[in-house]
Amino acid sequence: MATPAIEFCDVAKTYQRRFAGPRIPALSGISFEVARGEVCAFLGSNGAGKTTSMSVLMGFIYAEQGQCRVLGYLPGDVRAKERIGFLPENFAFYHHLDAEKLLKFHLRLSGRQVANPGALIAGLLTEVKLEGYKGLTIGKYSRGMVQRLGIAQALLGDPELLVLDEPTSGLDPAGRKDVRDLILALKAEGKTIFLSSHILSEAEKICDRAIIIDRGRLVCAGGMQEMLAQGDRVEIVVDRLPEALEQAVKGLGASVEREAGRVRIAADTAQKRALAEMLWAADCDVLSLTPMKTSLEETFLKLVGEGTK
Repeated sequence: MATPAIEFCDVAKTYQRRFAGPRIPALSGISFEVARGEVCAFLGSNGAGKTTSMSVLMGFIYAEQGQCRVLGYLPGDVRAKERIGFLPENFAFYHHLDAEKLLKFHLRLSGRQVANPGALIAGLLTEVKLEGYKGLTIGKYSRGMVQRLGIAQALLGDPELLVLDEPTSGLDPAGRKDVRDLILALKAEGKTIFLSSHILSEAEKICDRAIIIDRGRLVCAGGMQEMLAQGDRVEIVVDRLPEALEQAVKGLGASVEREAGRVRIAADTAQKRALAEMLWAADCDVLSLTPMKTSLEETFLKLVGEGTK
């Protein structure tokens, strides 16, 4: 069995204000795993502990309790760092450099040896759609352009694991779609992506799993499809529904929505057998019977609560 890309086991971290100030728990014994090759959303309200967790993961700070491993190594181990691409939420580049010079500098820092650095950098700038700004200094970039450059920087070392903190911050809808497509392409290459985002609709579209924390504690972790499934509701789609039968269907607590060429029936799971048998007896063609799903935002607010946003 392959070693997980990320492992947190009972990790705790507490901050203290000055020497005798109050101790503030940032993480309280959280445990989770991220498998290799998956895209995992790391979600939580402001102050939930996401940045602290990522800092522990990257080896910037140390946990006081528990253990974290990255690609099988302890955080901060050079063997792990050389295989990680990292994009922090707040970063600053040298404003007097252009994108090409900045990426050349970061390529040397990464230690990656390539035969043609210029071709690598040109390819990355094309990938993040910055190829048309050759010679423009970073100080003249928009916020979205700087974000794209940050993503290119994270990809410089051909990382096995990408840790992205708010990768679509500052991007317009078209830019967010570009990043979404890029992440899916990286996943197809077998890379592992661990990302934090407040744009839950974006995370829902691209992530295989989600981990939700609140006030430093793990709230929920699981596959995206299972997390969004409403276990107590099903949707039955039929080709037709006679008016006389509609009242009987509604009598079982179901709702009915008519569309061109089909009818959608939403009902409690406990009623699905009775409804299906009723529809078949009336010679209605059942086109599908599937569990109903909710959105990631609805699930998040249900687990964490609107008051913590």
